[in-house]
Amino acid sequence: MRVTEGMMTDQYLYNHDKVAQKEVQIQSQLAANTKILNVSDDVSGALDAIRLNSQNNKTLSYVKNADSATSFMQSSLNSLDQVTTQLQNIISSSNSAVNALNSSNYGSIAQSIKDSLAAIVNNVNTKQNGMYLFGGTNYSGDPVSIDVNGKAVVSATDHSGEVKLRLSDNVTETINIPSTKISGTGIFTAVNNIIDSLVGGNAPTQTQLNDLSTAYNALLNVQSENGAKINRFQSIHDLLQNQSDNYQAMLTKVQGIDTAKLVVDLQQQDYLLQVSNKLLANVLPKSLINYL
Repeated sequence: MRVTEGMMTDQYLYNHDKVAQKEVQIQSQLAANTKILNVSDDVSGALDAIRLNSQNNKTLSYVKNADSATSFMQSSLNSLDQVTTQLQNIISSSNSAVNALNSSNYGSIAQSIKDSLAAIVNNVNTKQNGMYLFGGTNYSGDPVSIDVNGKAVVSATDHSGEVKLRLSDNVTETINIPSTKISGTGIFTAVNNIIDSLVGGNAPTQTQLNDLSTAYNALLNVQSENGAKINRFQSIHDLLQNQSDNYQAMLTKVQGIDTAKLVVDLQQQDYLLQVSNKLLANVLPKSLINYL
């Protein structure tokens, strides 16, 4: 078979084009920091990358939810810490009122208790991002208010709703403490009764003091339960973050590049392109080479 000059030219041009395409591909891989630019580059790898990326994105959304849940619960517990501190002040003031020597100070003791109660109510009505920490799913009004006599009034509106966040495909957690759990401790009734006694010129009764102590212990239980929940949220967060890290590592393995190797390959392709140009210059007429 006679090899014509045209056949040689076509073959050299074909090889030249393949080398140039390979050089562009390597440059693109380096620029994009991935070896899979199109599905056709590696069908199996591309499908694996799509699957892993989808799983990682879903996991990262759960990580974000876990962060939000932890932040919201921590803010709730911080407010509860203030509530318990004020309740301790009320207990101390109430016990001091039992002392007969303080009978002339009932008015000032009552005012001190009212001030502490107002601080408690303020903390129960705290908002985060426009949402009541203890308001359940109702955002239309304060869960608790203070009346003209300085006593607490629990809203008749339902604030018992649970706010839930999905933390995994199979786990949904309640992230709020409904105000009904706080009022359910009996704290407001107990404090109001003591205020009534002091305003009426009487020392708190032992029953009233016992009710106050019971409410305090119940409030500590609410704190303890939700402190454990924060720990659970953090554990879930750490687990999800580890999963995301694993997905990212697998993604890197599937589509990651060996930069050093690609740089060497790029240099090699560039060298082959130069050799190809020289060969073409020897094979093709000078007039044609001038247009390359």
